[in-house]
Amino acid sequence: MKAVILVLLSVLIAVPAFAGAPVNGTYKSTDIGGLMDPGRYSELWFGGKLSVNNTLNEQSWDGSTLGAQWHWYCPWISAAPTLLVSTVNGSGNGQKIWKVVYVGGYCWLNGPGEPWDGGDAAYTATINTWNAIVTETYASFVEVGTTRNHTASATFVGYNTKCMNLAVSNIEKRGDTNGGPLPANYPDFWNWIGCSDVGTAGPGEWGDVDSITFTIKGCETVSTESISWGAVKALYR
Repeated sequence: MKAVILVLLSVLIAVPAFAGAPVNGTYKSTDIGGLMDPGRYSELWFGGKLSVNNTLNEQSWDGSTLGAQWHWYCPWISAAPTLLVSTVNGSGNGQKIWKVVYVGGYCWLNGPGEPWDGGDAAYTATINTWNAIVTETYASFVEVGTTRNHTASATFVGYNTKCMNLAVSNIEKRGDTNGGPLPANYPDFWNWIGCSDVGTAGPGEWGDVDSITFTIKGCETVSTESISWGAVKALYR
């Protein structure tokens, strides 16, 4: 009996404890009237901008600290982006709009004191989808501005019925390593290989993350409805 009790205690100790799932709700960044911090991003380049395997790293920014509230990291471009629209004329003026699909990556949320605080110290999620619409503006064939819209979905680790959706409608590029090094107070570059922080050398780009809408909810399930035996038989007539 003592041996059995010891085995049970070992099993109990080995199982991580989750105090409470993140609270369902829709949360917005402060620039659009919410309580979430906006953020900053970097993207490591593997062959220049919009190249396959380029890897994103996005962190909250409260004006003095990166990543204290949230951190989304390691999604990478899985295939060559699709050019949806080009209005660049013979003088090199206009825009190019791209659809970019990322795969992989993770999300981290702080727990205590946050709007979604359900009792755990922090929450992690595995990214299921991450897509971007990237709009580049050109003047005389020179890129003079780039903005992004991101949409993503993920599933929380430890809560099989908890999911999140993310929509970011204003991500503005501020610079890239063609013009100088990564500035202070922007996230380090991360590499999708091993999902690792590779520092500030790059090459890559960086910018600001604003207009965030973040939704936590129960994962969608397949809906069912009752059906009579007569209706079942009618399907096979």
